[in-house]
Amino acid sequence: MIAATRDETQTHKRFSRLLKPYLAESNAKSLPVAPGSHGRGVVTLGELVQIPRSDLTHVFNNEAMLAISHAIEDLAAEVRDGELISTFQNLNNFAPQKRRYVGLSKDLDAVRVWGSGTPPKRCGKIDFVPIFRPELEKYWLVLFASDTASTVLVCRQINQASTFDKKLFSGFYSFNPFLVQSIRRQFNLMSCGLDAVVQKLERELNIPTLSLKELSSYFEEIGKTRLPRG
Repeated sequence: MIAATRDETQTHKRFSRLLKPYLAESNAKSLPVAPGSHGRGVVTLGELVQIPRSDLTHVFNNEAMLAISHAIEDLAAEVRDGELISTFQNLNNFAPQKRRYVGLSKDLDAVRVWGSGTPPKRCGKIDFVPIFRPELEKYWLVLFASDTASTVLVCRQINQASTFDKKLFSGFYSFNPFLVQSIRRQFNLMSCGLDAVVQKLERELNIPTLSLKELSSYFEEIGKTRLPRG
């Protein structure tokens, strides 16, 4: 394992401080996922936790996703420079975050929001990027990159739920600046219309495919997050 840089360690500490209040007010849960030893596609599931470890794949409920996303946004607000990239699947989901992101765009070098649908009006310096491949609509990404702090949350929706409180995502978050810059570069290339980058990104992320039936016994213990049937 490559030793963390000083900036990486400091970013992790700042992020943990910013994440703590969101966890205290939510039903955030995540489930560690590790590759199995009995062949391709088999995974090993751990125990439900509230605070997931970075750089490890987890299944997140919607509240865990929101908590981590907001902590990254708060980190960007503290640093006050750099680039923030966020995907919203559909831009209708952006409305509740509009004021927050307009404020961030006043201090950061760039704020880029990806999503399907019509961009809202009066959003300051925010750059809206249309999702041009259906594969990208499955992803939830929040990435912040600056000279002193780098972090990314990247996940893929694993069920077919359309309502937010039923959605489950599989992926990870990381403070590794090399990984952050790699994903940042690929999203900026995709914004130029290079759709071949989408398949390359999916291969490199290598997020495992999971059985919803297997996950049910875990997440049905959580009152607010139940897997839809059928």
